[in-house]
Amino acid sequence: MCKSLVLFICLMMLSSSQLFAEQWKFEVSPYLWAVSQQGQTGYIDRNGQPVNVDIDMSFSEIFENLDGAVLVNFQAEKGNWNMWVDLVYMKLKYDAKVDNVSAELTAKQKLLDVVAAYRFARQGDMHWYSFMGVRFVDVNNQLDVRIVDQRLTPNFGDNWLDPLFGLKNKWVINESFYLNSRAELGGFGVGSDLSWALNFTLNQNLSDNWDLKYSFRYIDLDYQDNDFLFDMASSGFGVGVTYQF
Repeated sequence: MCKSLVLFICLMMLSSSQLFAEQWKFEVSPYLWAVSQQGQTGYIDRNGQPVNVDIDMSFSEIFENLDGAVLVNFQAEKGNWNMWVDLVYMKLKYDAKVDNVSAELTAKQKLLDVVAAYRFARQGDMHWYSFMGVRFVDVNNQLDVRIVDQRLTPNFGDNWLDPLFGLKNKWVINESFYLNSRAELGGFGVGSDLSWALNFTLNQNLSDNWDLKYSFRYIDLDYQDNDFLFDMASSGFGVGVTYQF
């Protein structure tokens, strides 16, 4: 990890003259993600017993139980450098089962990515980037369990920071369309045990300032620490609008 960081800093220093010579380009993209989730979350109770909740929700179920969401991407580009910040926040309420007992789970999930990428090769219409960054993950759950005349409302969750490394390809198809493809690995025991993700985004140019984005995203997080478990795969298609300036 330290070697990768040193290499990244060296690349930044070597390209500093180009950074000063070229103009910054910015874009902001609010978007919708038709996400489905499969996995498990849970905690260790005061008696040392695991309490796990299985999750298998399609997009229609998530949309029906969505209690709030914010999804936005901000990017900056200059020369060979591309940086982005991506925020996903969702609040969900849905029915669940804990040890065959009916319950309601309120889940708040926040993912914030801060990433810097460097273009190391260009072959015709193909642009290749390596990138590194961090992802902040914050999960806060509350169970509402009713057993006869008793009502239990335990809160459980955690937050952590994952390092990210990966490759990105930009394929300029024609004057109106280009495709961004991205693969990443993260965690490595620093935060989550392991995380990995794939992202494909087709950009359609509408004007000098406006684009449409059509995407597919898959992200898998495997975290278990501080008596908290979050082993979740999230995937789905997305659509967004981009303003460039």
